[in-house]
Amino acid sequence: MVLALRILVGLLMLQALVKFAVFFVIPYHRRRKMLDTQYGAKTSATKGADLLLLAIVLVLLILLFGSGRVDYVSFAVGLWAGMTLIQTYFHEFSRPLLPEELPRQGDISPIKMMSYAIQADPRRPWKQLAIIAVLAIWVVYRAVVG
Repeated sequence: MVLALRILVGLLMLQALVKFAVFFVIPYHRRRKMLDTQYGAKTSATKGADLLLLAIVLVLLILLFGSGRVDYVSFAVGLWAGMTLIQTYFHEFSRPLLPEELPRQGDISPIKMMSYAIQADPRRPWKQLAIIAVLAIWVVYRAVVG
């Protein structure tokens, strides 16, 4: 159970690092085209993916608690740190979008607006991304070496 958890966590952290790299490797006009395709006129583009991610969270928690290796203080710090990083990440996108950065079709939900804001300037939460990247690299390292 611990080995499965280590492998899964290592793969998820690699995926997170690749996701960050996409922001800085793929040019804005291409990311914008991908975003326009995903959303179209819809207010959400991630309902299916969100359900999959929640299922992965449940699997991780089952594996973690099933392994008997949960230190509540460590878990609480990780939970609080993660919640705070994502909260402050979103707070970085308080600048209104320029007209050319706004979604062009359909209703504009808060999450759709946020998605377009993130693609318009993914460097804004650089502090949060740096912390997450360092921690993700450490997790991948620990998953590989034990």
